[in-house]
Amino acid sequence: MKPDFALTQLSSRAHVKAEDTVKWAYQNAFGCGHALADEAACEQGIRQETERLTPDASEPAFEPLGNGLCRLNLRSPLVRQLPALRIARMMRITAEQFHPSPEHYAALLAILRSLAARCGVDVPADPNALRLPFTLRELDTAIQRQQAEGGLPSHSEAYRAAYRPAYRVVLRRYGEALPVLSALESRLKADGKATLAIDGDCAAGKTTLIALLAPLYDCNVFHMDDFFLPSELRTPQRLAQAGGNVHYERFLSQVLRGLLSGGSFRYGAFDCHSGRTKMVSVQPKPITLIEGSYALHPTFHDAYATLNAVQVLLTLSREEQRRRILRRNGPSLWLRFENEWIPLEIRYFEAYHQSRGDCLTLPSGTPPEDDPEEDE
Repeated sequence: MKPDFALTQLSSRAHVKAEDTVKWAYQNAFGCGHALADEAACEQGIRQETERLTPDASEPAFEPLGNGLCRLNLRSPLVRQLPALRIARMMRITAEQFHPSPEHYAALLAILRSLAARCGVDVPADPNALRLPFTLRELDTAIQRQQAEGGLPSHSEAYRAAYRPAYRVVLRRYGEALPVLSALESRLKADGKATLAIDGDCAAGKTTLIALLAPLYDCNVFHMDDFFLPSELRTPQRLAQAGGNVHYERFLSQVLRGLLSGGSFRYGAFDCHSGRTKMVSVQPKPITLIEGSYALHPTFHDAYATLNAVQVLLTLSREEQRRRILRRNGPSLWLRFENEWIPLEIRYFEAYHQSRGDCLTLPSGTPPEDDPEEDE
């Protein structure tokens, strides 16, 4: 973790005490696994606590905790749109994917001690500089108490009185996806079913986001990579079309019309490596998730309108895109992205997605410095 992140997070609230800092470090290192007896019990606890709370629109929906985690605020109206079961499942998935680390906890405490020695409230410093609202001695006392007692540290009474903490720890990406989840829940509540289609820049995190959302629901998932344009259709005339770099006719005829029928259907998933198409059988489910480049091709507009689909664009800067692709695919494949696939996507976005009032647009920027490398 970068000390600047810790200092910014912990100095932002005047009533943070040393024990609150120890709790923050503990959650950063150990996640939410300690709070999960089982999903049903977790769901019941969230529902009971939420019923006791008064909604507060001034509260942030989530607060970054570091290490890929966040605190999901149960008072936030946006969070309260999610059923308790959905939050419980977020916690379960977080516990499954997060790896607790006593070594990370010890390293965090060492960073915090260094910050307290340099920026504690009793240390002379520039009055405009960020300060921790406690001393090194107070922090050491809180650390020693936690180590002696073991278990999860508690918030201080001052923190509880000032901020009324009511949250659950989940993966940060769930916090960032709250606008998408809220829209999906709204459709599900109104119609008993919902469709989500996510398009966006390559390496913006489309597949990663769908992989996190899918376990939250009883759903079918469709990937636009399965509709890679076959070689016999990759003519100069076809590739000159904005968005022509996908077999959109087949996706429309096989998947979207299948969804519109309301019954079971089959579609061909094309494997660009083998050049073969595998037939996949689909049974109707309440939730449909669609992801990939060209997922919002204009050919699909009428079908999405009939399905009342939530449509999302994920965006990121060219610099961040290059960094992610180099990390994920290596320098050799980056050249193909740079010279072939990215220019095709740019032409598609410029033609169809410069101004989409019917889409949620979510930026996917550089991850916080305290977070582990992301695999998009």
